[in-house]
Amino acid sequence: MYEFQHHGAVNGVTGSCHELIFNRDESLLVDCGLFQGKDAEKEGRGEKAIDFPIDTVRAVVITHCHIDHCGRIPWLLAAGYKGPIYATRATSRLLPLVLKDAMKLGVSRDQGLIKKGGGQ
Repeated sequence: MYEFQHHGAVNGVTGSCHELIFNRDESLLVDCGLFQGKDAEKEGRGEKAIDFPIDTVRAVVITHCHIDHCGRIPWLLAAGYKGPIYATRATSRLLPLVLKDAMKLGVSRDQGLIKKGGGQ
């Protein structure tokens, strides 16, 4: 029996990230998107966090190239994921542009928070 675990788009519509679990050693991640706006607050965590185990994830399928479906890929890679990422040819061609934009948004957002908060 297969099982789904939802790591995003649960309490809102952004942050799409769903894990199809085949068995205790293998799963497939469907999307890995950013939480945005109010959804980031509703989820109660940073919109970039990969706060679930990835050791069983054998592949990632990106359904389409919206930032709320693919924007956490850089953080997934930083968390140690080294497997394949599958997408349509059109999505694959757009991913570098969208992810570059996501990184810029994250950095500028974080800098804005630092300036407002008076942190480092």
